[in-house]
Amino acid sequence: MYDDDFEGPYVPPERTRATRMFPARSRASGRGFVIAKLRAGTAWRQLIFESDLERKCLLVLLSQRTVVNIWDQPPQITYRNQVGKATSHTFDFLVTLEDGKKIAIAVKPGALAERNGFDREFALIKAQTAKQFADDALLVMDSSLSAAEVRNAELLHMFRQAEDVEADLVVQQILRGMNCETSLGQVVAATGLQGRAFRAGFKAVFDGIAMTNLSLPVTEASMLSMPEVR
Repeated sequence: MYDDDFEGPYVPPERTRATRMFPARSRASGRGFVIAKLRAGTAWRQLIFESDLERKCLLVLLSQRTVVNIWDQPPQITYRNQVGKATSHTFDFLVTLEDGKKIAIAVKPGALAERNGFDREFALIKAQTAKQFADDALLVMDSSLSAAEVRNAELLHMFRQAEDVEADLVVQQILRGMNCETSLGQVVAATGLQGRAFRAGFKAVFDGIAMTNLSLPVTEASMLSMPEVR
């Protein structure tokens, strides 16, 4: 017997697709996973990370509407290093965009990449990555991610963990009825749903229902407008 508001038995998330696993504990890095529902599938899935920077990068990727799938620790590729020796590299993430393009992503702290020459090594890796594997390759470092986009991505991930269809519909109805810029706080006040409406409005921005300046943290003071019709 289940409560009336409970939709059914618990369904565990799908396991990570990672081809390379690492020890669960390390003194040198922060390892873990997030649970996310990607546009490419209907089930929640486990995505692993090996450092806090990888975690931040992963959450920012999950916040992008153009991203439909993420493969954590995809199959390794082979390339020739600076002395011509064949070696292998495993990207941290392989991202599929809605236009079908695939982007291979390596994540390294900037100081470490400079100290061990990985920035130079990555140029070789990128040049030798087959187009069948990825259309492009990117090196993500600390400087690649702003504090605002990380903070927004962290909140978005937290808000997406619990669905609130009622609040989503109420907020979306108000947003679609706007005829001028309106603050997120005004939208929240109009619903009477308080925190539920803030979470719904926050998600609506990243779902493309409303627009705001995402170079800043999204707060109740954020001014919302409707996307231009193309």
